[in-house]
Amino acid sequence: MTPKHTDIAGKLRQRFFSGLHLGILQPGIRLPSANAIAVEMGVDRRAVLQAYRELEREGIVELRQRSGIFFGAKPQGLPGLSPPAAWAVDVVTRAIAMGIPAPQFAGWFRGRLSTDGLHALCVECNDDQLGALSAEMRSDYGFETDSANVDELLAERTPGDKLKRAAILVTTHFHAGEVKELAARVGRPWIAVSLRTDIYAEIARLLRSSAVYFVVVDARFEKKLHRIFESVSGAAGFHALVIGRDDVTDIPDDAPVYITRAARARVDNDSLLQRVLPEDRVFSQESAREILSFVVTSNMAVLPARETAVDGSAA
Repeated sequence: MTPKHTDIAGKLRQRFFSGLHLGILQPGIRLPSANAIAVEMGVDRRAVLQAYRELEREGIVELRQRSGIFFGAKPQGLPGLSPPAAWAVDVVTRAIAMGIPAPQFAGWFRGRLSTDGLHALCVECNDDQLGALSAEMRSDYGFETDSANVDELLAERTPGDKLKRAAILVTTHFHAGEVKELAARVGRPWIAVSLRTDIYAEIARLLRSSAVYFVVVDARFEKKLHRIFESVSGAAGFHALVIGRDDVTDIPDDAPVYITRAARARVDNDSLLQRVLPEDRVFSQESAREILSFVVTSNMAVLPARETAVDGSAA
């Protein structure tokens, strides 16, 4: 006598749950086809399909037309998650596995990423890069920031207030040597952030077929930019304009334009601002990790002993 589809569904249900508990099956894995199960069990393929449809109604499997049958369909009634929400679920799930309950996670996380009272001293040789460093340290990491010209700091006979107040010094690789020396004077950590290269790579790509304009506020950054692009193909088409010295209205309407953060605040040409290429974050992911590691380490030094013990056991 041919088993009813409910009997087949029961056998499959037991098989799949056993496989899940044993770690043989994972949600999302492709399951044997109805034909394969029919041959294995010696039953009619139509009965297997009915069994699979019953399991689909229970949310155990998902039948995808022209794709196959998959284990662990999305539970009915739960909305799809956006990528940020799915990331949050993944992070908290991992935290639970490390012994941090979900209700405590927000406070635990906040305590380790707090930048209350942490000052970052951004050090560079020009106002454009100082503005970019300071803005990103404030907006993305929550630091209170000061900025200072590297040459002026080196000329100080004794460390000034900005150096003394700094919890960390931040610069670019252009001035790593000088900032290392300054940090040693006051016994502070320092970071030479690496900048995203895709922005400069895109300019180099555009220069092969078009002139490119870069608007800045500091002539020192203008010179640095010319040094960066002097060896690329089409370098003659790179134009750096300094606010207050050059006329930005001379920029051709069809030319790609970049404007630094500091320069945007001083450009009053709305039509130009509306067509400039977007300025995204400039720190690389490696530098972001380095900055956050400093923040977490700083907070760990002052967290209550009870929380430190939890971190030790979780590690």
